[in-house]
Amino acid sequence: MIVRLFVALLAIAAVWTFAVPGTVDVDATNDPEAYADAMGLPEPFETPRTDRRLGVDPTPHRAAIERIESILYRRGPAGFGDGDAVSSHAARLADAVMRDAGSGNAGRLRAHQAGSVLFAFASRAGVESDAGYALPDLVALRGRWEAVRTRVFLPADWMRTASADLDHAQDPPPPAPDPRAPGALADATGELERLMARGRREVERLGEPRYDPEDPRHDAPGQVHAWTRWAEDWRVALHEATSPLDALDPPPGPDDVLLREAERMVREAAESLRHVPDGAGMWPTPFRPAWEARFRDAGASLARARSLLDQASGSTPAAPGYGR
Repeated sequence: MIVRLFVALLAIAAVWTFAVPGTVDVDATNDPEAYADAMGLPEPFETPRTDRRLGVDPTPHRAAIERIESILYRRGPAGFGDGDAVSSHAARLADAVMRDAGSGNAGRLRAHQAGSVLFAFASRAGVESDAGYALPDLVALRGRWEAVRTRVFLPADWMRTASADLDHAQDPPPPAPDPRAPGALADATGELERLMARGRREVERLGEPRYDPEDPRHDAPGQVHAWTRWAEDWRVALHEATSPLDALDPPPGPDDVLLREAERMVREAAESLRHVPDGAGMWPTPFRPAWEARFRDAGASLARARSLLDQASGSTPAAPGYGR
């Protein structure tokens, strides 16, 4: 009898296991996010969903709200620590709202929901403020705060609103220009001019490729080898001439119109000079018209760069140790 009962229980268990569908279908990849979605679990720091306004009286929490808004509505760019300060004030506000639950289950539920929304905002602000060395985005953070404030609190005339130009006032200031830029550009320009003069002499010495059009095998392998060796040294020298520009932090930006254009001219000259040893088609070495055109283009770019640097010299002095 006992054996029959045990067998019957096993049969019922087997039917329940294999015939009755589960309430949650986890996908075959065992994806934690899919499981969380199936179970209805919120993402980390996700604001809890609620379709109704919670209507918490903001009056007892005015000081805490104003501490948050003194940062979010400040007329000036964000500073390091602003995101952490907003996060800290919001977490304290959430704790105060949850402690001020009032009486009854409805009041406690509303306080818990409001606190959860505020804690989620505090967590998000804290995570974003720790994103590398970037300053917090006050415009985006203020937009999230206003959505949370509308959901949690009743309106009050002392709550702050953004003026039309506040977003612009909170734009981060442009990075300070590198004071070495004028000197580095002058150095690179002078070095490229010297390289160009030397390069003209060297390509004249190397000469145009000597090919027999009737028999391409009768070229001058020694000449091709000499061009190849010179091209390698030439490109190394060009890289060294422009390397000070790569060390500028930041490089000339949109506000430094003259210096930015001068840098573009210097880099264009370097690019023209880099192609001096390049042949065309099947020829590994250049012909005279090609190298003369490349030297001519580089010279025009360097002349333009020097003119721009002369214009900028009155307002942008070269840093010590740069320029000649």
